[in-house]
Amino acid sequence: MNHPDSAHLSRRHFLRSTGACLGLPFLETLARADAPPATRRFVCVANPFGMIADAFFPKEAGLKAALPANLAAFESLRGKFTVFSNLDHGMGGGHSGTHAFLSGVRVQEAAAMPNGNVTLDQFLGVANAGQTRFPVLNTSAGSDNGGSCELSWTRSGVLVPAIQTVSGVFRKLFLEEGADQAAATSQLYDRQGSILDAVRAQAQAMNKRLSKRDQTKMDQYLTSVREVEVAIQQEQQWIHRPRPKVDLAEPKDGPVTQQLPILFDLITLALETDSTHVATIEVPGGFDSKGVGLEPKGYHAYSHHGKEPTLMSGMRKIEKYQMDHLARFVQKLDERGLLSSTQVLFGSGMGDGSAHTNSNLPVLVAGGTHRHVTHAVMPEEKGKRVRLSNLYLAMVQQFGVETDHFGQSTGTLSNFGA
Repeated sequence: MNHPDSAHLSRRHFLRSTGACLGLPFLETLARADAPPATRRFVCVANPFGMIADAFFPKEAGLKAALPANLAAFESLRGKFTVFSNLDHGMGGGHSGTHAFLSGVRVQEAAAMPNGNVTLDQFLGVANAGQTRFPVLNTSAGSDNGGSCELSWTRSGVLVPAIQTVSGVFRKLFLEEGADQAAATSQLYDRQGSILDAVRAQAQAMNKRLSKRDQTKMDQYLTSVREVEVAIQQEQQWIHRPRPKVDLAEPKDGPVTQQLPILFDLITLALETDSTHVATIEVPGGFDSKGVGLEPKGYHAYSHHGKEPTLMSGMRKIEKYQMDHLARFVQKLDERGLLSSTQVLFGSGMGDGSAHTNSNLPVLVAGGTHRHVTHAVMPEEKGKRVRLSNLYLAMVQQFGVETDHFGQSTGTLSNFGA
């Protein structure tokens, strides 16, 4: 029989209220209260140049807010997504600030942070390690020539490259290795493991003779070594397990406007087959404006519109293309019963691409079990602004990770949660 108050109990609540530092034993009542869905998933879609504000942010707040033109495709999804106004990381830097979108921490500030500039995808991938063949799948719809999101970073400050072709994503997910190739891969992992053992032993022996400052650097290096070791161990267990079979031929590579819809379909399959539970999709600076009926000036050039009407119109068209396909992706997840277990984040580390601002970032969250309100307006006044990392903390907690901090968070969003 359930305890009448069990719905109000949780492991996190108990630890907070008691201030306990000791690990709590397994308690059936708390287990029921904390029990997560069978699977939790996360997908981030991002671009490097932000969005034109009046085409992205609704004018009113709340569930019934009228949607701007570029969000028209989300009308049928009302109640399953939220646009946030006035969220950012409290930093500047223009293009150099975009790489902090998923972390809230710039590279040059990472050394002072407990988890460096680890991004949301990598943080969740570590928490989900071992459950899927790919802890994180980082992808891009094309070349980053013309501007890159630099979206994904490990805790040790290493930029994770994205797969830039749909054929490459397909092969990674679904192309089976032959027996000889699998054996060669296994031997390679064994050699890499032996090398890492030797490197760690030498570094630890040297550490005793280093200054405190150098010891800090060495600790960061050893953390990187450990991350590689863990990744190798996780990958080894999947070498001889068959990849899922899908009724889809290997797609042909092409420009961004050809690859982006295919990439959304591949990520849907990756989630559906439990090949990964965490993925990122970059809409790169190499976006082909010609593919949406515009002059081939390039995405970056249109982002520098300076409010010139023709260029602004072109930028709106590029952005609408992205949002239409994002809505199609979210709708497909919903139709396949995946949306309630998948948090989808869209955004950019750039607010206004023309003015190179990093404030009031375009942010949309769909899915999961959040209380969606269509448009949530955060405080605009200086001193009352809410950090984007607070939203990320709410997403981390819904993913099932027990933590009270992420990036530069000062708390979690009280009006947005499970």
